[in-house]
Amino acid sequence: MMAQAWGDNAATSTKGKAKASPTIVYNREYYESKFSTIAHSTDNRMALVGHENTCKTGLAASLLEKEIMNGETVYVFDVDNSARSTLDFIYPDKPNIKVIPLLDEMDDSIFHEDNSIDYQALLNNTKFYINIVAARVEAGDNIGGIIFDGGSTFLKWCEFAMRQSLLDKGVIENEDDSFNQKEWRERNRLNRDVITRIHALPVNKIFFTYHLKAVQQYMDDGQGKKVLMTVGERPEWEKGTMRKFTQQIFLSRYMKKADLAAGVKGDRNLGANHWVVRATVEEMKGTGMEFVGTMHDVLSVKDGEVTWFGLPFLQPEPEPVSKTTKKQPPNDDRSEE
Repeated sequence: MMAQAWGDNAATSTKGKAKASPTIVYNREYYESKFSTIAHSTDNRMALVGHENTCKTGLAASLLEKEIMNGETVYVFDVDNSARSTLDFIYPDKPNIKVIPLLDEMDDSIFHEDNSIDYQALLNNTKFYINIVAARVEAGDNIGGIIFDGGSTFLKWCEFAMRQSLLDKGVIENEDDSFNQKEWRERNRLNRDVITRIHALPVNKIFFTYHLKAVQQYMDDGQGKKVLMTVGERPEWEKGTMRKFTQQIFLSRYMKKADLAAGVKGDRNLGANHWVVRATVEEMKGTGMEFVGTMHDVLSVKDGEVTWFGLPFLQPEPEPVSKTTKKQPPNDDRSEE
């Protein structure tokens, strides 16, 4: 009931009228009914941050492999419309992986009459989908995890929805008009409302993916000229949400020669036809705190051969017998490592 109310309070598309919601009374009886289920395990609220092609979606899925193989439902909110291809490749024929394309070209409710995107309706639809998942959790469905894939793009949607709202209110006259810092709070509020709602769902494993953005500033090039140089990277997220993530994993691609414009870092120890994706543990609360600050190879591609390592230390549960009882022969070089 609570999930339904959150969605029903949101404005509907400009193409239809809002339906009246049943009145919900939040009284002692309501909270007593919730009290017995208020305690739940939410150990994993992980942010996976990186440039394109750094295995963010694949790593999130691998950390849910136990749940996927056990037939538990995994919901994927696909903001960038890129998650499905990755998941179909890694886990083909797994109907328990439910990918929800938020920007659905077949959904007329998220477009204006001129076929431009109605970002306010897009945000509202996102809330409705979250409510449906919340209702299914409440109904007792066996939900193993959730992936919110494309948090940086969603933040941009909130910016567009904010501009649309400011245009409607007459605060600005054109979409490219500037506005003061106070108005940006509306974008942050729209974003936090959704992230907080997903974060609060009683599902043990929830993953959020974000892009990394280059930090640039003008610096002296050594010849007396000021040039724009990349001095670092930062996640494309609203700073108020970063405290919600109990784990933060930053992912980077490495090649022999760096390409900072493409977000690729350099490692002279790699061959010409070899690149790897590495994860740096930036934040870890609870299990695995000893790994904070460490770096791990997640994926290696050498001469066209792909090797997946993942992050096994984040999967403390024992693997199926078929994967754990296999021993290396005594003369295998790996036994000496």
